[in-house]
Amino acid sequence: MIAGGGRVRFQASALALLLLVGAAAQPAFAQDGAATAPAQQQPDQAQPTQPQPGEQQPDQPPAATPAPAPAPQPAPETPAPAAPSGEEPAAPPEAPAGADQAAEPPASGFMPSAAEISERLSAVPRQEVGGDQDIPLLVPPTSVAPPLPLEIEGEVRDYAYGAFQRGWYLTALSLATPRAEAGDPAAQTLLGVLYETGRGLPQDAERAASWYQLASSSGNTRAALRYGLMLLNGLGVPEDKVKAGDMFEVAANADIPEAIYNLAGLYRTGEGRPLDPDRALELLEKAADLGDVDARFQLAQFYLDGPADIRSEARAAFWMGRAARQGHVGAQVRYAILRFNGRGVAPDETEAADWFERAANAGNPVAMNRLARTYAFGRGRDVDLEKAAGWHMSARALGISDLEMDGLLGSIDAETLAKATAFAERYAAAADPTVVENPDNTP
Repeated sequence: MIAGGGRVRFQASALALLLLVGAAAQPAFAQDGAATAPAQQQPDQAQPTQPQPGEQQPDQPPAATPAPAPAPQPAPETPAPAAPSGEEPAAPPEAPAGADQAAEPPASGFMPSAAEISERLSAVPRQEVGGDQDIPLLVPPTSVAPPLPLEIEGEVRDYAYGAFQRGWYLTALSLATPRAEAGDPAAQTLLGVLYETGRGLPQDAERAASWYQLASSSGNTRAALRYGLMLLNGLGVPEDKVKAGDMFEVAANADIPEAIYNLAGLYRTGEGRPLDPDRALELLEKAADLGDVDARFQLAQFYLDGPADIRSEARAAFWMGRAARQGHVGAQVRYAILRFNGRGVAPDETEAADWFERAANAGNPVAMNRLARTYAFGRGRDVDLEKAAGWHMSARALGISDLEMDGLLGSIDAETLAKATAFAERYAAAADPTVVENPDNTP
């Protein structure tokens, strides 16, 4: 990774180079206002003599076209004086012995030599990072780790959790481990998640539970929730519903909806907490108000099937509809039934069929059966025997029996039945990744 000092030096060097080239791009002007032609320079040779007017150098591009802006007319150049009679022309100066680059061009040239650029860049201040060795200007991409953003004063950033969010699980593990070992509850919770889910390392419920326990003992409410769930289900630790309830209480006091929902379940069943339906209802309402989708579904069920003194189809439809809109498939089926029959909500067979279809596409067999009936009898959908038979066969393959719909299969023509069978097979293949069409590769 390029450290801060390395970036400063790289930027300073690049800026100096840009200033040199930008300044040199302007043509030099003689005192009389005429632009002088750039001097040509051959690499790895001594500096040649100044060319005569009108003489074209071999293998050189034509002189640059002057800028379109008006400029004073150049003064006629004076031919170089000829050598006196009987004398040899002066030889060009020889390059110094051992020189590995050309001599510097005349002052009137627009492009500095490599030696001049190197000399000017060496004058730019450089910062040294990590001792006497400078960071190189270019770092191979393979040696660059995921970059960390610049620190912002007053803002606390958890780079380990940020790496986890981006899917860099090994990076998250390497960043969180030293912090967790030093007692950081957030890092301990993150290690628990990594071990529980098996991301970046083998899944290990026992280690996950141990990290959650450490973090929860330091007051991390999210860790208390996860540790409570492991205690409730006996994952990585012996099952202990009383202690699970204690952990849920800690997280519920921080208004974590999932903890409130699970605590309500303990009061409702009397496991780990005294049996108390009123307390369970109170907690379910609180979790539902906080947006927990499971709490909303269970609260709706409570109003439908709970004690007679609290039953309310209107309240049940209210909370069932909200859970259905959050994507709870079971709630979608129950809400469609309420909508179809007009229980607690105005009847609407078309909307009910929409909810059945949504749940059927999610794989719910009850919804498949109900959707098949809407197509068969034209209730919320136009009559379509092919779709009715296809959805019925899909539901039947998943264990839903309907003798009336079985009779429909015997009444449709062979072509429609073949199309319905093909639909059911395609749906089964799409729903089950282990189903392979044409395993023998026969035509």
